[in-house]
Amino acid sequence: MLLQMRDTLYEGSWEDFVEDLRARAGGRPHVFETIPDTPGMKATIAAHLSMIEAMEAWEVEHQCRLCADD
Repeated sequence: MLLQMRDTLYEGSWEDFVEDLRARAGGRPHVFETIPDTPGMKATIAAHLSMIEAMEAWEVEHQCRLCADD
């Protein structure tokens, strides 16, 4: 799901995706409502940021870009 969101909503940019999630968690203006506004929203965003960090590290280590199955 995160890969598909990165590729579709953020034109393949992890950096833009992460920036938008951090803005959303901080109550700042953001581009997309990717996470519902619930009591657990910040925890969900933190989990997503952790998964994104792991995927970015994998891409760097393997010199390969992950992509969503269409």
